[in-house]
Amino acid sequence: MNKGCPVNTIILFDQSAPAGHSEGPAPNPVDGEPRANVWRCFARPDGTLAAGIWDCSKGSFAIPSHATDEVCSILEGEAVIEHADGTRVTVRPGDSFLIPYGTRTIWHVANYVKKAFVCAVPARS
Repeated sequence: MNKGCPVNTIILFDQSAPAGHSEGPAPNPVDGEPRANVWRCFARPDGTLAAGIWDCSKGSFAIPSHATDEVCSILEGEAVIEHADGTRVTVRPGDSFLIPYGTRTIWHVANYVKKAFVCAVPARS
């Protein structure tokens, strides 16, 4: 999904011309009716790496086990990420963080949040 770009080319995270776009309800809603968009700007053909932009409207949703290692940078809005042990982290524009593979979280979005992301499937031994 890298639009035929050579592997050694800079790929802009541009939601106006993504390699792929999907929208719909956020997974596993907990509160409200959060809706999410994913603009995939790059994906390796073997599925081991994906990058792009994601946003979500008001509501809460659970991720019972994160499928990848994900690096995120918040671009707009704010979210409170609740860990399985009940601790919470508030993320705002300018914050960057890593969500490790297998992490269980609940995202609480008061109004709106938008992030850039890079997801990598961890190596299996």
